Amino acid sequence: MGLDYRVRCCPDGLMTDRRRSVRVLDVTLRDGGLCNQWHFDEGLVRDTWQALQQAGVDVMEVGYQASPDLVPSGPFGPLRWSREDDLRRLFDASGMRLSCMIDVGRIRPTDLRPAADSLIDVLRVACYAHQVDEAIELCHAALELGYDVFCNVMAVTMCSPQEVDGFLDKLRASRVPAVAVVDSFGAMYPHHLRYLIRKYKNWLRPDQEVAVHLHNNQQTAFANAIAAVEEGVDWIDASVFGMGRGAGNVPLELLLMHLDDPRHDVRPVLGLLDRYVALRDELRWGYEVPYGVTGWLNQHPRAAIARMKATPVDPLGFYDELVADRPRAAHHRPQREQGVVG
Repeated sequence: MGLDYRVRCCPDGLMTDRRRSVRVLDVTLRDGGLCNQWHFDEGLVRDTWQALQQAGVDVMEVGYQASPDLVPSGPFGPLRWSREDDLRRLFDASGMRLSCMIDVGRIRPTDLRPAADSLIDVLRVACYAHQVDEAIELCHAALELGYDVFCNVMAVTMCSPQEVDGFLDKLRASRVPAVAVVDSFGAMYPHHLRYLIRKYKNWLRPDQEVAVHLHNNQQTAFANAIAAVEEGVDWIDASVFGMGRGAGNVPLELLLMHLDDPRHDVRPVLGLLDRYVALRDELRWGYEVPYGVTGWLNQHPRAAIARMKATPVDPLGFYDELVADRPRAAHHRPQREQGVVG
């Protein structure tokens, strides 16, 4: 056995060849739009689209679709709605497929346009566990219209094992072709994700694919992505420089370097990074202690997002505020008795 061409102190072959079959779904504009209300410079949008094609990204998720009367109006950029005229101004048909996310309760099946009339190839239906029946109905409607479809069950870390079994049972009986494990709060460590990937793969049919969408609240998104590769997932979400709500997502450039395969090339993504670094300095996504606290507590990051706008941020005060009502018994290790030296 030869040596690893990168880390010469280790033998080659320690990494799984499963990374060669993973497909990459970029969420920079969709998830990143939550940072700036989708007000992206259109030149950057176009350049990102071109760079992701050159990098071999399989699907680029460009934004959301919604029924306007079901979503509060706001000062949103065009990719919040992804209307066809805006899409055709920003993108062209290419070998890289385009995706939009649709939320249960924010779009009617009757408002979906046929895939044949759209630049969008993939619709990802986002829901919570109690909405899976509605999500399946929306997924089936999208399939009938010619789209490839994913079902993303959000906030799975808040579900009991029985609730996970319940929605997986329904999805197994459906025509939904792909299901994502979604770490909405950035609460998971690799052992959690490995367990859930194995559960999803064992419960779902062999023809149904498994994806992962990971947030970086505890600086674990990339480590979790590596674990997902080793567990044989079919799809991994990532974004340029990790851009996304709150602490952001798996950095696309790190994922492509890890995959290190003939289908993907990190160089075009690296050519974009200076512009996304400038955006990060302005919008301030990425790891910060308040996001780490909400991730560790398995809480929605909205409180951390609000705290990040405060001056000073006061990480200790934020921590004390969030754990004030947390019972000490929640800790895995028992408290040492006072005066006892361990």
